[in-house]
Amino acid sequence: MAAIDNTMISNILNATTPTGAAGIPGTFTALGGTAMKVRLNSGTSTASAAGTELTGTGYVAGGTAVPAASAASSAGSAVTLPATSALSWTNGSGGAWSIQSMDLTSSAGTRAWWGNFTGAPIAVANGNTFQVAVAGISISLT
Repeated sequence: MAAIDNTMISNILNATTPTGAAGIPGTFTALGGTAMKVRLNSGTSTASAAGTELTGTGYVAGGTAVPAASAASSAGSAVTLPATSALSWTNGSGGAWSIQSMDLTSSAGTRAWWGNFTGAPIAVANGNTFQVAVAGISISLT
């Protein structure tokens, strides 16, 4: 059975999550030096493809920048984000949003992590806000 060392788990997590200053990827990275983004999808994300990105007033195409650094992984622990303030989007599109999944991407749109929301699809009526609480997203390799 293959296994991965906890130090390497932390290197991978820190390199592909916003553990650096101002929400940029941490060290040991090829994802760039600007803030990572949380992209919302109306379609299901999979290991091979992102879901269909949400559209409409109140959502910026490409996703929302992670505003601050997440605590770095150590000894294989999970990285949770956002770190200091919730991420939120207010639907001003006139119709309901249906949110299925999210992708964590580089500022250039390179997808690093993805996940489908528990209870998806999540309906967000016009005028309502969808919010990801502080530490509401947990990313781990274990």
